[in-house]
Amino acid sequence: MIKNDNVIFCTRCYHTWNKRQPKIPKFCPKCKTPYWNKPRKRIGKRIVVKMIETIIEIHNNIIKLSGGEIGVREDGGIYNSTVKLLNYQSRNRKSPVSIGAFAINEFAKRHYFNDGNKRTAYAVAKVFMLVNRFHLKISYKEATDFMIKVADYNSKLDFNNIGKWIEENCHPITEKELESYLSKNFVNLMLGDEEDE
Repeated sequence: MIKNDNVIFCTRCYHTWNKRQPKIPKFCPKCKTPYWNKPRKRIGKRIVVKMIETIIEIHNNIIKLSGGEIGVREDGGIYNSTVKLLNYQSRNRKSPVSIGAFAINEFAKRHYFNDGNKRTAYAVAKVFMLVNRFHLKISYKEATDFMIKVADYNSKLDFNNIGKWIEENCHPITEKELESYLSKNFVNLMLGDEEDE
């Protein structure tokens, strides 16, 4: 694991890297944009497609690890929810808890995948919160009952209920801690099975 504490995140291409000089970088080393620290006002199609690929990869890894049927049931739904989530994130950067709540509300209540919809919704929320420097510390095993209630057909849990639950089960992380969280095993990160201090 790299010991450098200066982790930087590009809000345009979602690339994370280590700052090598005390000065603020002039551009992102991956996408070369000078606006790496200014979120887009409008989300481009390339970013949406990349995020959809990431969400599907998260889903596939979860299914391979914990069982179920791999496959997408509704491509258009995933596209629509991903656009909504990215736009919500760009407008609510100061509220990572609400971003996590939006992700769970958007993906757990809709069945875009053949299997693992709740697990995928939980993992997507966890990743988006980490990117926004908050750690959803509860493991998926502990969150199962809550996620089942959220995804229930007649669920009475709305966005605000999900937000309160997330707020009770998360904590902010510093730039110094971010690299440590992101450096952990990918599957453990997705499922929330990492050891919490």
